[in-house]
Amino acid sequence: MNKRYLIMILMLLAIPMCYAVESSVNLALDNYAATQNLQPVVLKYEPYPVNPGEYMDVWIKFENEESEDIDDLTIEFVPEYPFYLDAGETKTRQFGHILAHSSVVVKYKVRVDSNAVEGDRYLRYRYRYFQSDMKWIDAIEKIRVQTREAVIAIESVETVPKSIIPGQEAKLKITLKNTASSVIRDIGFYLDLTMSSVGSNRMASALTSTVLDSYYNAIPLAPVSSSTEKRLTHLNPGEETVIEYSLVAFPDADSKIYKVPILMTYMDEVGKNYTKTDIIGIVIGGEPELDIKIESNTIYGEKTTGDVTVKVVNKGVTDVKFLNIKLRNSEDYEIISEDGVYIGDVDSDDYETADFKIYVKSIDKDDVLSIPLEVEYKDATNKEYSKNIVLKMNVYSQKMRGTAGGSTLTSIIMLVVVMGAGWFFYKRWEKKKKAAKQSKETKK
Repeated sequence: MNKRYLIMILMLLAIPMCYAVESSVNLALDNYAATQNLQPVVLKYEPYPVNPGEYMDVWIKFENEESEDIDDLTIEFVPEYPFYLDAGETKTRQFGHILAHSSVVVKYKVRVDSNAVEGDRYLRYRYRYFQSDMKWIDAIEKIRVQTREAVIAIESVETVPKSIIPGQEAKLKITLKNTASSVIRDIGFYLDLTMSSVGSNRMASALTSTVLDSYYNAIPLAPVSSSTEKRLTHLNPGEETVIEYSLVAFPDADSKIYKVPILMTYMDEVGKNYTKTDIIGIVIGGEPELDIKIESNTIYGEKTTGDVTVKVVNKGVTDVKFLNIKLRNSEDYEIISEDGVYIGDVDSDDYETADFKIYVKSIDKDDVLSIPLEVEYKDATNKEYSKNIVLKMNVYSQKMRGTAGGSTLTSIIMLVVVMGAGWFFYKRWEKKKKAAKQSKETKK
């Protein structure tokens, strides 16, 4: 009996609990029906990352994930730095009816401000629909803004003077420009005057002292009053700066163009590190200094033929190549030989000669003959030079040269020697003849 009463009491207590559970479930179902699960998500944006000053296409997907349709969906782009729409782009898009378990996609063409700071920035939009009592619901999406490649460009390279003379000092000016649309920071600039690019100095540890000396003197330039490394804290977008070195060329440096490797390290706004290598050209050498003069001649006066020897001395520090000397025509003489002589190379502190044969028609009253020449050549960098010069040559007779009298005396001496020899052999022959005659008479 007691057991039966206990069961009845428990059943009476369970009735309110079941009613409460049913009420909770009905309330939850009512709330679920009143709030549809509309989920917006950015499918993608292009390009990625987006560059300051460019446009990007953004696709946003709105998906009705529940079983009830949605009415009057309105989507609106919210312009906020650094993202904007052009005047021709509609910021509000409307959709009448979105079926259950279906979706719509909206696309915006967004302009990114050219002064946008690199990093993660937020694109804002909002939406509403009938079932949400037409209240705006705000949403944001993270967009990566970054210069795709932060670039420091070498705008110009200048040496003062233009060609560095061996043994002398010069200024090297390198103009750098930040071509990116963001600030570039912690810039390192390295000038490599060794035989390999910067960063390879570990190789030097394995070299002997003799080879090591050649390693570091591979490019015959040395910095003066500074090292080969320069540093800058930052460079703003579009900004230029000049890196300047004082360099001295080795006194024994060959005259030519030297390729000098450089290396730059820097960091962009979002902390990405960059390393860039390049090559600049530096010219060592000066303008050739040729001393051209008449070395000798065998011209004794008018109406005579003789040789003229022209001497070319390279007094400069730069070698000369492809030297050609041409004797120009004149009313005072006629060219008997070829009018041009190709000499070729004339090294620094060396000389060459060129010979011409001419027939002299006339000379001036001072016994001077003008020799006009055309000289063409190139320096070590193949720069062409051409000049016309006129050399003055004194014409001396044999008498003035002291050779006329000497020739007559020599002839007389030779004649006396020949006559003396003839007289000696004649007397000897005559003596032998007389002795032979006397011998015959004795035998008789």
